[in-house]
Amino acid sequence: MFFNFLKNKKEAFNANGNEKSKNKKVEYNKRQIILTKQSADGIITYSKTWHPHEGILILQGKSKKNGEIRIDGLVVPPFASSGPYYSGFPTNELPMDLSYIGTAHSHPGRSNRPSLQDLNNFFGLVSIIISYPYEYDTIAAYDRNGNNISLIIE
Repeated sequence: MFFNFLKNKKEAFNANGNEKSKNKKVEYNKRQIILTKQSADGIITYSKTWHPHEGILILQGKSKKNGEIRIDGLVVPPFASSGPYYSGFPTNELPMDLSYIGTAHSHPGRSNRPSLQDLNNFFGLVSIIISYPYEYDTIAAYDRNGNNISLIIE
């Protein structure tokens, strides 16, 4: 009888553990980025200023448990470097700030898909990429695996 009690507890634990991991996976797939219009305008202006080079910014915002990520601020990273095919910054020079949730950078070409280098240098929860001609409809958001994330500009 005692062993049956332990067996039932173990089965209950496994069932709960499996349910939790399934829920996390569902939440991950339901991620949604909400970008304020002011932030979107900032990304567009910054990208046009740096053209034909790439420009890079740090995204500030909050992540909610339901998978929603709200971006409401932009920061120019210290000691950033950029060229026609690259942009980056030393992460060790960043001040500690828990509101940093990702990066935004521009692609001077017509593709806003992340490159292998973009994925290898991923920072935070989300990467926003804007491509030429730097308009609202050329902005896209990606996770660290290069999967497209739903993006709403409000």
